[in-house]
Amino acid sequence: MESTRIGLKPVLIALTAVAAMEAGGRWLQAEPLLATGLIRLIDIIIISGLAFWFQKNLGGIGLCGKTAVAGLRTGVFWSAVFGCLVLAAAVSLSIGGIPVLPLFRASLPASQQQLILLFIVGGVIGPVAEELVYRGLIYTFLRQWGIIIAVSGSTLLFVLSHLPGSAIPVPQLVGGIVFCLAYERSKSLIAPIIIHMLGNTALFSLALAHQLLMFA
Repeated sequence: MESTRIGLKPVLIALTAVAAMEAGGRWLQAEPLLATGLIRLIDIIIISGLAFWFQKNLGGIGLCGKTAVAGLRTGVFWSAVFGCLVLAAAVSLSIGGIPVLPLFRASLPASQQQLILLFIVGGVIGPVAEELVYRGLIYTFLRQWGIIIAVSGSTLLFVLSHLPGSAIPVPQLVGGIVFCLAYERSKSLIAPIIIHMLGNTALFSLALAHQLLMFA
């Protein structure tokens, strides 16, 4: 990660372009979920394109062929470990008489098409775009000042971007730290991308399961 760290100029240009896209996207005359997906796709193209333009490869944002396999393995393994921990916690709560599925209730789209779009945008496109921004750009750049500053800075910005009012989004706080550590461990952005994608998909699935049981 040290030798291919992305520079300040492409980071600033990419973040400015992404911020402009996010702000301008609010004016799109399209269904919100679809508009979000389109904006995130453009974010991915912008960041990848700028990284390649400035450095002639994507190693500066953690997408290197040499570390891809290690990233994939780390992502799958860590996801499995956290899945087992969540399952163990759920079983313990159930034994204690506390229903688990209601803890994952969320507002889901009513139509099947919108639900599928949610899984695509929130479970695939969104995680890729967010990992490119917060770990690929911000964490990688801040890493030159040490892992503590890199983890703290990127996670803080990640949490602030999800901040609903005054509440602290605990899943994003924990997730931001885990994503950074997985990236640090594997030296590949593939690891946090996999964990982020599987985590979001699992949360959507549990929310859907709760909704189906409520109307069964």
